[in-house]
Amino acid sequence: MKLKKLKVKNFKQFQRQMFEFNDDTNVIVGDNESGKSTVLEAIEVCLNFSFRGKPLNMELSTDLFNNQCIVDYLASDKSQDKLPEILIEAFLDGHPELKGDKNSDKTDVQGIFVKIYFDPDLADSYEAFVADPNKVITLPVELYKIDWYSFSWNRITHHNKKIGCLFVDPARLHPSFGRTKYINSIINAALEKNARSTLNLNYRQLKSRFDDEVDVIAINNKLDADNEVTEKSLKITADIASTTSWESNLQLAVDDVSFGQIGKGEQNQVQIKLALQNKAKDVDIVMLEEPENHLSHINLVKLISYIEKKNSGKQIFLTTHSSYVLNKLSIEKLCLMANGYLKLKDIDKGTVKTLKRLPGYDTLRVVLAKKLVLVEGPSDELLLKKIYLNKHGCLPEEHGIDIIVVRGIGFKNYLNIAKPLNHAVRVVKDNDGNYQKNIVEWSEPYNGCEGIICFSSKDNELNSLEPALIDANGQSVEELDRLAKIMLSTQTFNLYEQEDGLSEKKTYLKSWFAGEETGKKKVDSAIRIFDSEVEIKYPKYLVEAVKFES
Repeated sequence: MKLKKLKVKNFKQFQRQMFEFNDDTNVIVGDNESGKSTVLEAIEVCLNFSFRGKPLNMELSTDLFNNQCIVDYLASDKSQDKLPEILIEAFLDGHPELKGDKNSDKTDVQGIFVKIYFDPDLADSYEAFVADPNKVITLPVELYKIDWYSFSWNRITHHNKKIGCLFVDPARLHPSFGRTKYINSIINAALEKNARSTLNLNYRQLKSRFDDEVDVIAINNKLDADNEVTEKSLKITADIASTTSWESNLQLAVDDVSFGQIGKGEQNQVQIKLALQNKAKDVDIVMLEEPENHLSHINLVKLISYIEKKNSGKQIFLTTHSSYVLNKLSIEKLCLMANGYLKLKDIDKGTVKTLKRLPGYDTLRVVLAKKLVLVEGPSDELLLKKIYLNKHGCLPEEHGIDIIVVRGIGFKNYLNIAKPLNHAVRVVKDNDGNYQKNIVEWSEPYNGCEGIICFSSKDNELNSLEPALIDANGQSVEELDRLAKIMLSTQTFNLYEQEDGLSEKKTYLKSWFAGEETGKKKVDSAIRIFDSEVEIKYPKYLVEAVKFES
């Protein structure tokens, strides 16, 4: 069974939203409070009839309703037709018996829905509630009912549901591992039915032996020995009734340490691996909430490798704030929560392959940044931040502008990610002595993308950042000396001062940057400029690169 599409109405953040999914892996990313977790909750509500592991009818509250629909209701005349409803529809594939047209699309497809709405049988109670509309300050969810139906208009219960859905969320983990329904569901999902029956039988037999222990018999012989409490036999005994929740008395142990006492990272891994190892036929969908939580990089690498190998045909829904997780599971599986919903399915295949092989690059910053500047090295990054700081009194990040050094995987791979997102992207690139070839022709594939603009010096002689910076401050000896005094160490500046004339000093600076340890010299100079309070001039293309429309 596959979840092809989800439609949500008036559920938490979403007034009306539609989500389409991949059949295998869905990596859901977005800023904080963007609705990533809400998507997983909506799936759980519709497929499991539960909310955060608890029965939905026990969790019904105004918190489940979209805030705007409540505001609209309270501002209305409070008539029954103004009462909002929650509707969550799961469009499925793999269960023909669920096929019908009882859905908001009015199409004959497979699926199920959950509807939370006013119970018309309670109309009299509602009329009493709104007798004075001005006193109504909340939504009367106590007068609501919940329906769970297939698109074929058959009522669904936990006994006849065909779909299995498991939500693994470390935030829901309780220290007493074996005593929570949430963890019990994971244990049960990881065991076949016959294995659970065997455990139950053996556990009851173990408890029955309790009564025959010598010490227990001795205690019972002394208990009400004079029959003052009751004339009948009174004894302490183990409850061996088959209805006893044996799962609540069991717990896992790792290296003989109770599960609740091991580290959060290990708990996280065990839960996820149990879920993915699950052999139960009734689990089709596994949802994982931020699997990177509490894990070191190496353990995260191991876990993601495990997830890749063990999904065994299941449909995976995973939220993350980790670029590594996104890259490794394939960036083409990205589902972006930002100003709506977007699947990044048409990304360049070469970029996908590169990032799966080299997953350590921070691609998630590219995905989430609405205003982005891509630069070749840390020197460019520092000078752009200094330019912005001088003009605005704050760093560009504070205004939502992210500056990323492209390093090993280059501009193209980052741009292939940014291109379908239609974000504003500025590329600051050296012309390397040939502006026509390395800038004009290089940027041609992005000419149709309004948001992607390339910035560089048009002068082939100013082939990189440092020559362009020297030229911008090279109108006079005094101006160039001021720049050199900031950029250079005292020892190097003393050598620079021995040069006579503006031309000679420019040549010295360019030669110094082109000499040994070029990278270190460039970064050290950029740091000095960033830390300095002395004003200098910056190349015009750098100044233009950090100008974004509000």
